[in-house]
Amino acid sequence: MNVVKKVLFHLADEDEKLNGNGIDFLLKHLDYSIGEKVLLVGDIGRLGKELRLSGLNVTILEDSDYEDMCYSLVHNENCDFVKGKLEYLPFEDNYFSKVIVLEQFNHTSNYEKASSEISRVLKNNGELILEDLNMDNIKNKMKYLKRRICGLCANHCNPSDIKRIFSNLRFDGVMEDFESKRYVYVARKRML
Repeated sequence: MNVVKKVLFHLADEDEKLNGNGIDFLLKHLDYSIGEKVLLVGDIGRLGKELRLSGLNVTILEDSDYEDMCYSLVHNENCDFVKGKLEYLPFEDNYFSKVIVLEQFNHTSNYEKASSEISRVLKNNGELILEDLNMDNIKNKMKYLKRRICGLCANHCNPSDIKRIFSNLRFDGVMEDFESKRYVYVARKRML
C-alpha cells in the first residue's frame, strides 16, 4: 500500500493530474495482476486505456448520456463502459479487485449510499483509491456552492468524513491532504 500511496500523492499535484507522465508513473508502481477487474469512475483521463494495455479488465462507469461526446468514450478504447451512478452500481457483489474514483465522490447525491455500493462491489482485501477536491478549501467551497445553485448534485465531504465513512465499512486506509486543495484516500477492504 505504501507504493500506491506514494504514487497517488505524486499524482495529486495539479500539474501531474492523470495525464502524460502521471499515468506512466502510476502504471510503473501500481501493484496488480493481469486479468484483475478494475472499476474506474470520474475524471479518469486515459487511465482506462493504459490499464487495459497492462492486462487488466477495465470497466468505466459513465454517468453522462452516451449521445454526448464524452472524453472517456473517446480516449479509452477496449474498455467496457457501463452507464450508471456511483450510488447504484450495476455489478455483482465482490466483483472488482480495485475501485478507482477520481473527482467524483463529492458529486454524488448520496455519499453514504455511494460508499456502501463501493464496498459491496469491491472484493475482500480489494483496494479503493479515492481522490477528490477538499471542501475545506474556500475555492472548492465556491465551486460546490455554484454546483448547488445550478441544481447539480454536490456533497460536502471533507477528508475526515471520507476516512470515517469507509472505516465504518471495514476499510483500512491512509489519507493525504494536499494544501487543503485535494485529498487522496488509499484503502484496503478488510476480510470478514
